[in-house]
Amino acid sequence: MVSIILINWNGKKFIEGCLNSISKQDYSSIETIVIDNTSHDRSPDIVEEKFPEVKLIRNKKNLGFAGAFNQGVKAAKGSFVISLNPDVYLESDYVREMVKAVNKDTKIGSVSGKLLRQAEEEEGIIDSTGHIMFKNRLSRNRGNDEKDEGQYDQEDYIFGTCGAAALYKREMLEDVKINGEYCDEDFFAFWEDLDLDWRAQIRGWSCFYTPYAVAHHFRGGIRKPRPKIIEISNYRNRYLAIIKNDSITGLILNAHHILFTDTLKSGALLLRCPGALLGWIQVIKLSPKMLSKRRQIQRNAKVKPREVEKKWFQSFNYPNWIRKNILS
Repeated sequence: MVSIILINWNGKKFIEGCLNSISKQDYSSIETIVIDNTSHDRSPDIVEEKFPEVKLIRNKKNLGFAGAFNQGVKAAKGSFVISLNPDVYLESDYVREMVKAVNKDTKIGSVSGKLLRQAEEEEGIIDSTGHIMFKNRLSRNRGNDEKDEGQYDQEDYIFGTCGAAALYKREMLEDVKINGEYCDEDFFAFWEDLDLDWRAQIRGWSCFYTPYAVAHHFRGGIRKPRPKIIEISNYRNRYLAIIKNDSITGLILNAHHILFTDTLKSGALLLRCPGALLGWIQVIKLSPKMLSKRRQIQRNAKVKPREVEKKWFQSFNYPNWIRKNILS
């Protein structure tokens, strides 16, 4: 069985289309669970009225992506779990192709399909073919903003997968959880899937990319300017993930990349969203908890964090990043 966990917060515009795409899957053994984080746009009512076969869990407070995902996994019965945003719709063979990919190797713990942009003006543009990590400890979605011209039409192993439409093997989730949490609930939202990728790599699990599983993602979070809560979460959670998972040697050897990047990034935020820099206060407050989690991760490591870095962390294209994210 595959358990699809759809995490909803005010997804009225998209949720019906998303659930319809699930109902059209050609894979027979699927259960769908909608975790609603206190939406106020009637989207959970739509689920209840139009999709009575779906298990709906209404939360009394917003648990963020991380908390809702954990809640969904604990309620799920499947051997595999697919996390899903409501602004995603799946091609009819998406689940079948994802399951086919995860079964290629017993050490594959997660799978990424090919996510394309859903907005009409962005037709044919890639949203994600998995996660990339860089030596300066930034990350991005592989292929993001590129025209889909077949450059990602080969199956391959990758660092990790975007949580908007990812498949996770339950065995892997149980293996990497910390204090009963699969996604770190201190992250709330943003970078929680990258943190999960990183922990899985340290525990010796692989992530696989299949171009044959295609989905379409609206990705509301890319709008400019980004809301303050997104800027704060992205800024804060990157440091939390580094504290938990990184190697000391790797940080020292790449200190010049990290300091240069963080100087530019912090300067840009100071101009466009200075409140995001308050994320440092939360980083300091959460550091003792992150260090405690780090000790658990390092104690149970099957692959040294430095080896993960050497295998997966890439050089960074600074001119392109400065043009797109700093000068703009």
